[in-house]
Amino acid sequence: MNKYFLSLMSILILFQSFKVADEIFSNKKDQKKGYIILEQDKEEVTVADDKSDVKEEKIDYESLFSKASLEGGKKIAKQCVACHSFDNSLKVKVGPPLWGIVNRNAASISDFKYSDALINFKKAWSKEELFYFLEKPKDYIKGTKMIYKGLKKPSDRADLISYLESLK
Repeated sequence: MNKYFLSLMSILILFQSFKVADEIFSNKKDQKKGYIILEQDKEEVTVADDKSDVKEEKIDYESLFSKASLEGGKKIAKQCVACHSFDNSLKVKVGPPLWGIVNRNAASISDFKYSDALINFKKAWSKEELFYFLEKPKDYIKGTKMIYKGLKKPSDRADLISYLESLK
C-alpha cells in the first residue's frame, strides 16, 4: 500500500514542479489580457453605403456551364444522397427527389411537405436560380428547411447543376 502512495505522491510532486517551472520561465510581460478591436475606416463605411460605387459581379453562365463536368457534379451529388433521391422513382426522403429538377416548378412534388418559404417561392428551378440557391440555401430562401451549408465555388455549383440537368 505504501508503494502505491509513494508513487502517487512522486507523480504529484513532478507535476507541481512543472507548474513552478512554467511560472518561473514564462514571459507574462508579453501577454496582454483582452481582445484587440479593429476599427473600420470611415471611408470604407461610406463607400459600402454608397450603392452607386458597388458593382455587382456579373457571371457568364454560358461559359461557366459549358466548362461544367458531369463527373464532378456526380461526385458533389454524393453528399446530397442522404436527403434526396436522384432516380426516376421520385422517392421522397428527408428532402424532395431531384430527378428532373432543372426547370421544374419549386415545391411541385405532391408527396413532400415543403416549407412555407419554398411554397411561396413560386419560381421554376432554372439553372440560374439553382446556382444562387446552392450557394447558401438558408440565405437565398429565408425560412427553408434545407440545412445544407451550400457550395462556395461557382464551378462546383455549375458541375452539380449540369449533373442535375442530365437527370431526365
